[in-house]
Amino acid sequence: MSILLPLKPLPGLEEPLWLPAPDRPNLPVNELHIWRAHLEEPAPSRWINSDGSGDNCPVSRDLTEQMKATLFRKDIMARYLGEENGDASLSMLAGPSSGLRVAMARCDHLALIAVSRNVRHMGLDVERVREDIPIEEMADGFLDAGDQWSLRITWSLQEKAWKFFQFWTSNEACAQARTKSLSSHACRVSGFSPESDFIAALAVEGGPEAGVLFWDWSSQAFAPSHEGP
Repeated sequence: MSILLPLKPLPGLEEPLWLPAPDRPNLPVNELHIWRAHLEEPAPSRWINSDGSGDNCPVSRDLTEQMKATLFRKDIMARYLGEENGDASLSMLAGPSSGLRVAMARCDHLALIAVSRNVRHMGLDVERVREDIPIEEMADGFLDAGDQWSLRITWSLQEKAWKFFQFWTSNEACAQARTKSLSSHACRVSGFSPESDFIAALAVEGGPEAGVLFWDWSSQAFAPSHEGP
């Protein structure tokens, strides 16, 4: 059984201010945008298929969240590239022809999308912080010696859990960024807490220094304008 931690994130871990989502975001080269979606929000009253037809049949929670994750991705792409490109896949949109780089991460009901101009490589990971796992045993097979030692000398189990998932998400995000790059330079990694009990990491490699803006997305704001008669 998963244990939810009421503990505040580690000192120095950013808790972003999530701003209302703009319809047409401006993305200069010196900015990165991170979007957040809560997939457990009430689903739109009607799911709209690609041919414009609707489906009023009840669906399972997992399927509803998967559909909302797809809706989230399509809407974000449409905001940057226009409605006609909203149905394209992330892999199609994250290349030189689009002018964008895109990374997506999901854990439980929470989904994140990072968007950048095509001047840098990115990786993104998010995890729910939990303490009901064999932290030190997992660290032995995944983390370097310095990070393992840092965990061993952390006596509070809750703080140890936060620290472990901070290392975990940072490594995962950096691995994503580096698979797309041949650079020998280390990734620049920023950790943040997108929601209580969750930790995320954004890894960036290459490109100029960039500030990060955080946008909050709602499927309810998007669905009515796309719903058929």
